[in-house]
Amino acid sequence: MDKLEWAVDTVDGTTFEKITGEVLRNEGYDVHESGVIGTDGGWDARIAINGRKGIGHASVDNNWRGKLRDDAESVGELEEEQDESFDLLVFVTNQRVTGQQELDMEEEIEEKYGWDLKIMHRRHIIGITGHERPDLAERHFGFNPKRNDDHIDQIIGLRDERLDLISNRKDVASDLEKGPAAVIHLIPNGVFSGNYVERSDDLSGLPRVGKLNIHPGTESVGKGKLNAGDQLGESYKSYTYLRKDGLFEAVDTWVFREDEADGLLLNNARRSKESLDCKIGITVQAGIRALRNMGVTGTVFCFISLLDAKGATVSYETRISGPPKRKPLRTGQYTTDLTEIPLEEADVVDSLRNPLTEIWQELGWDINLHYDEDGNWIGPSVQFAESGQFPADN
Repeated sequence: MDKLEWAVDTVDGTTFEKITGEVLRNEGYDVHESGVIGTDGGWDARIAINGRKGIGHASVDNNWRGKLRDDAESVGELEEEQDESFDLLVFVTNQRVTGQQELDMEEEIEEKYGWDLKIMHRRHIIGITGHERPDLAERHFGFNPKRNDDHIDQIIGLRDERLDLISNRKDVASDLEKGPAAVIHLIPNGVFSGNYVERSDDLSGLPRVGKLNIHPGTESVGKGKLNAGDQLGESYKSYTYLRKDGLFEAVDTWVFREDEADGLLLNNARRSKESLDCKIGITVQAGIRALRNMGVTGTVFCFISLLDAKGATVSYETRISGPPKRKPLRTGQYTTDLTEIPLEEADVVDSLRNPLTEIWQELGWDINLHYDEDGNWIGPSVQFAESGQFPADN
C-alpha cells in the first residue's frame, strides 16, 4: 500500500467531505453543499449535470451499502416533502466497491426510486487525486503524489527567505527588537498551491508567542495577520504571523538574555513556562489550531531556528548538573532538521521531541531536561482558561 492509498483509506470525515465537493466538480457536476456533516463524515449536496438534477452523498462509513440505503431513503423523503423529482443519486465513498456490488446497487436504487445511481469509490478517489488532481492530495492529505523532492527544496527555500527577512528586520519583522531570536515556522505542503482564504480579514485572531488564548492585538497586515501585542509601529520583542497561503511564523527574543559572567544565555530552565521548549510547544500547538481553522489539512513541516545567537549557552536551574563544559552555539544561524507534524494531532510534544532535543545536543547536552528517558514530556503544564491547556489533553 502506497502513501496515497493509505491516506484515502484512513481519511477523516471532515477532510473527505472537502475532497468530495472538489472531486464532483472535477467530474463536471454543479455542486451546492448543504453545509451539514455527520459524525461519520456524512455529507450531502444538491448536484446537477447535463440538465439533470439530483443529490450527492458521501461518507467514510465502513458499511457503505447500509449508509447508501439510508441516504437514498432520506432523498426519497426529501422528494416527497418538497414535491420535487430527482434524476440521479451520486454516492461517494472511500471504501472498496466491486463491479458486481456497484451493478447490484444501481439496479436496487433504480427499481425502488427510479433514479440513476453513480457510485464513486476508493479506486476513483485514488485515480483522481493521484493523477488528474494531485493538488487535491497536496491540499487535503499534505503531499503531492506527482511531486518529487524538489518540493522539499522549495519549502526549505521559503523558510530561508523568511529567516533572511527576520534577520534583516524586513517585512513583518521590521519593528522587531534587535538581537538574537528564536523562530518557529509551520509550512503546509499546499503552501504553493493557492490561498486557503480569500482575504487576510478571513483569518482568525492569533495568540502571542507562548500563549493559546487569542489576543486582541491581532491586525491584518498585507497577505496575513500579525500579532505583536499592542506595539505595532513600535519596537516589539515577539510576534506571531499567519498568511493566507498557510505560512505560520512566530518569533521571540524574550528567551535570550545577556549575563555579565556567562554571556548570551538561552532560557531552557526545566520548570519555567518561559523556557524555549515550553514556549515552542505552546506556540506550535496554537499555530496548528490556527491552520486547522483556516482549512489546512494533512501535515505541516516544522522548523525551529536560532538567529543571531552565536555563542549562546543554555540557562538552567543551578541544582541540575549540566555538561562538564559549556558548548556555545558555533554559528550565527541554526535551524533544526525538518519535522512533519500531523494536523490531526492535538498534542504536539511527541512530534517536537527530536527537534527540541537537537537544540540541547547542539549546545553540548546529551539529554533534554523537558523529556524523561522514555521520551515523555516532563516540562511544565500550562492552563489557558477556556482556550485549552499545554500539553493538549487528547
